[in-house]
Amino acid sequence: MFIKSIIILKVIVIFILFPILTLNASNKEELSCQGVYWSDKKAQFAEWIIIKRISIHKIYFKINDFKKTAKVSFRKGNAGTVIGMGGWTNKTEEKSSLSFTYSLTNKIFKMKSRYSDIKIEGKCEGKINL
Repeated sequence: MFIKSIIILKVIVIFILFPILTLNASNKEELSCQGVYWSDKKAQFAEWIIIKRISIHKIYFKINDFKKTAKVSFRKGNAGTVIGMGGWTNKTEEKSSLSFTYSLTNKIFKMKSRYSDIKIEGKCEGKINL
């Protein structure tokens, strides 16, 4: 009787805790995106990941074999959009003023630089909460 109750208790704990743990893993706030990077009138394939940190979001870009990182602060815009301002973490690359928009409905991410001709545009998967 004692062994049966221990087994039943373990099964109940597994059925209660397992869904909670899987839900927490699926609530990870991260967007993974793919798209096009335009610079100097050339287009290149780019991938990037947007990860929520404590006070800001970090964006890790991979353009061919070149990697860049940007820090961004996002806020809610009108009609299901997210608007962001930020800059490159290594400010020696170029002047560092970047503006971002992300549409929550069709999951399209756009970025452009104020001081150069850099533009990035693509489609994202995942979720982001503000």
